[in-house]
Amino acid sequence: MRLSPTSLAPLRLLPALLGAARRHPMPTSLAKVVVQPSGREATVSLRIFADDFDAVVAPLRQRLSADSAAFAYVRNAFVVGGAVGAVSLRPIGVRRVGGVVWLDLGVPLTSGRLSGVRIIDRIMFERYDDQVNIVRASEGGRTASLLFTRGDGAKALP
Repeated sequence: MRLSPTSLAPLRLLPALLGAARRHPMPTSLAKVVVQPSGREATVSLRIFADDFDAVVAPLRQRLSADSAAFAYVRNAFVVGGAVGAVSLRPIGVRRVGGVVWLDLGVPLTSGRLSGVRIIDRIMFERYDDQVNIVRASEGGRTASLLFTRGDGAKALP
């Protein structure tokens, strides 16, 4: 039995269908911000779906190592600022757990508190129009959350 070109037409759609199936039902990232006991620094643990993250970081990997590319992307997409502007995020580490990437960063705190710290979270906005990013900040038993969608500017932690 010979297959005609028209009988093979549905197979041409297979790659597109498989690509659509891999898309996450709700593209999200999560950033957990915790003040360290010293009060001089907070740590940010940023969780991103690995397949999405690999796709957006791939162009940077042409000129940087994998970890350097990861942190270069995050420095532009996740911005922490205080009264005097953006602060420099200190890379701590990258780890993969299942299908997610965790990036850990240090954030200096001049006031020793998260209250009033401004955050911009644009992670994956270039990839998905419906991306939703959640920032959960914990300090002294108190937790606050910020929600970011495309077009949002900086938001201050209460």
